Amino acid sequence: MDILKLRSFVMVARLGHLTRAADRLALTQPAVTAHIKAIEQEIGIALFDRSPGKITLTRSGEVLLGEAEHVLSVFEGFARKARQIKGEVTGSMLIATVDDADFIKLGGLLYGLRAALPLLQIKTRLVLADDVVSGIKSGLFDAGFYIGAVDHPDFAVQPLRSIAYCTVGPAAYGEQLAQAGWRAVAELPWIAGPERSHVSRLLRLLFAQQGVLPNEAVECDQLPSMLDLVRSGLGMGLVREDLALVAAEKGEVAIWPHGRIESNLSFIFRVAEEHDPAIVGMLSVLRDHWQIQGQGVDPR
Repeated sequence: MDILKLRSFVMVARLGHLTRAADRLALTQPAVTAHIKAIEQEIGIALFDRSPGKITLTRSGEVLLGEAEHVLSVFEGFARKARQIKGEVTGSMLIATVDDADFIKLGGLLYGLRAALPLLQIKTRLVLADDVVSGIKSGLFDAGFYIGAVDHPDFAVQPLRSIAYCTVGPAAYGEQLAQAGWRAVAELPWIAGPERSHVSRLLRLLFAQQGVLPNEAVECDQLPSMLDLVRSGLGMGLVREDLALVAAEKGEVAIWPHGRIESNLSFIFRVAEEHDPAIVGMLSVLRDHWQIQGQGVDPR
């Protein structure tokens, strides 16, 4: 049973008319009728006596009307208080970001934050993954997106999604990669990310598990450009699987099927700040934007 159905019950009871209740609620009459029927089926009690052109409360309906009005009053008070709190959140927050803005849905998040917390000034900084952690720990950043595992008692983590990365090379490497083993692939020229990036960390972990290290011929700090550099023929790279599959289907790169590693995208902040109104409001918008249900913050 939800609030919308309770609103329909209370409005019909007050007005004694389905059509007028529907107009007040900006719903159709069939929708209001369905709400009433759903409540009656759920509780197993008839709320209204129906006759042509007339609808009146049953004795049970009269008893339950007061309870329904109380529930609505409490809910509306809660919503009103929440709106007041949002309107009072002021100050500024600096959010660290990683990867590309589309992947972390940054634009939609900022739009939602602007609408929900209009007095809060939001700033973002694109940094390397390990700098997200150190920046939040030092107080440089208030919160941030992070790729990888976070296991620190000072951090709270809101999981967002899993990510997979795969090993890709220029299309010209296709036949060579089809026959290559770990050592042969490691000896090829590699485009590596900066030392403190998630790409560098994942690449070295992937090959360390096989007892070899990749030949890092080039380091590129423009991580979103990694796929473009591989396409150009510069060397091998570790690329997000969703991007790599599209490029491979177009014949732009070759995927080595054995070099795949999984990680996670999360939103992290200091546990000590979990009750800060700005953090609370930001998490509410973030969960709504990412459509997260039933997966709350994980305190480390």
